[in-house]
Amino acid sequence: MNNKAEYTPEKVVDISNLSREDWLEYRKKGIGGSDVAAIMGISPFATIRDLFYNKTGVQPVIQEEEESNWVAKEVGHRLEDLVAEIFHVKTGYRIYQIKKMFYHPVHTFMLADIDYFVELPNGRTAILEIKTTNYNAKDHWWSEGGQEIVPLNYEAQGRHYMAVMNVDEVFYCCLYGNNEDEVIIRHIDRDRDYEAELIALEQDFW
Repeated sequence: MNNKAEYTPEKVVDISNLSREDWLEYRKKGIGGSDVAAIMGISPFATIRDLFYNKTGVQPVIQEEEESNWVAKEVGHRLEDLVAEIFHVKTGYRIYQIKKMFYHPVHTFMLADIDYFVELPNGRTAILEIKTTNYNAKDHWWSEGGQEIVPLNYEAQGRHYMAVMNVDEVFYCCLYGNNEDEVIIRHIDRDRDYEAELIALEQDFW
């Protein structure tokens, strides 16, 4: 997992038997991957003020939106294992989970709760981020010119995870239909310049 032997992430808590309420309390102790887009001003779901309210315990808009959208979120959560299995079938890569929440050993406010890890043929480790969407939203994974992309908010999430875990690659697997051919797979490499700016923004917010 520690591909460059520069640092190793630290464990916050084992999440295998953690209730959602307790998990949310641990999330308030730092910045998670899904928080980053709000800090950068590119989240379609929340503003930086919403995130501040969430972390400081003020009744947040984020929570109200989550409660009104709980069915879609639950469907996505229940499909995670299936989408991960589709990724395995499509790529042939071995995937596995580590049911722990991690934090960056230097920037300790940076948290990571990873969906899956990927064992690559060259012996290196990558991160696998699972997503679900629908036919109407799948176009977000292509630019206007038809180039394959990762939506900006998801890219920021993946780059946050690479920084915390000291891993150099992230795969995304997004299911938008009801069969194994209706899936989008993307890959990005670590960008240290982007990462430095990301850490500075997160540190300023925290």
